[in-house]
Amino acid sequence: MSNHRILVVEDIHSIREAVKDILVRDYEVFDAENYDEAVKILSKEHVDLVITDIRMPGKSGLDLIKTIQKEYPSVQYSLMTAYNINDYINFAYQHDIWNIIPKYSFLDINLITVMVKKLLYKDIFGVEKYFGPDFKILEGDGEEEFLVPPENGMVFRKISSDKDRNYICNRVGKFLIEKGAPNAVQQILEELTSNAMIRAPRDSKGNSKYQYELPSRDLLVPLEHIQLAETDYFEIGYGIAENSYIVVVRDHFGSLNKKEILKRLDRHITVDSPTGLPAGLADSHGRGLYICREISDQLIFNIEKDTRTEIIALLDKQTNKGYKSLSIYEV
Repeated sequence: MSNHRILVVEDIHSIREAVKDILVRDYEVFDAENYDEAVKILSKEHVDLVITDIRMPGKSGLDLIKTIQKEYPSVQYSLMTAYNINDYINFAYQHDIWNIIPKYSFLDINLITVMVKKLLYKDIFGVEKYFGPDFKILEGDGEEEFLVPPENGMVFRKISSDKDRNYICNRVGKFLIEKGAPNAVQQILEELTSNAMIRAPRDSKGNSKYQYELPSRDLLVPLEHIQLAETDYFEIGYGIAENSYIVVVRDHFGSLNKKEILKRLDRHITVDSPTGLPAGLADSHGRGLYICREISDQLIFNIEKDTRTEIIALLDKQTNKGYKSLSIYEV
């Protein structure tokens, strides 16, 4: 058993026990049913991670996060809720919260176990973490035009030009749609690969290589007919496993910032009071990430600052789960 210690805070007994049952196999687990009990435990015990429900009788999970940030800064935290996570994106942006798990009809236990491991061990990369031991990954060398992924697995392919990107996005989209994925998967492919090709590459001074930036107007303008430098390639992964259609895009820059992700999501979710519309409608960028998150059942960001970024989009084969998790990891 790991020597990590976790505190689960949840007022509904059955849910609290379910989360404890899955975590107690690998960690020492404390539990509390409200804010006051949680603070009492934190004052007496060393805890590495707190997983708390948002809405509870008395003080909320949001109040608990504020207390942890102020009084226990070394303790990590994550939220869970049965309500629409979009309602809490603004709070997440304001208070540096990167992970919120939805409670559907019941908890996605697998998502909790993966999240806990990623937060505690900082081993955040790899789509295989979300699937079983039989999940297969093939790494293409960039020469093949299109590879059919293995059953219960996926294939990665290098992309080094706009022409290459358009071709492979069309082929992958066609393949996944023929296998039953929604047509909107094409938009996920377009948005994520566009970000990896245009937004991610930076020079040694941190300046964009393939777009003009006008920060004073919050404006980004991509170059046309891009041919990436040899070291600026990115990778696209695609496949089907268990109950998910999978799209993964990996770049080698790590220029995506977790605060920027939340800022862009917030600007497209939070309604501007005078107009009744989201402020982000007029932005030149950020809409793609918002759209990808709305289409996906899970959109997961893994970032090693200034080194690499991995974005994983999972679409459920059977049903769209409705409320979206917030899953942003950075090391």
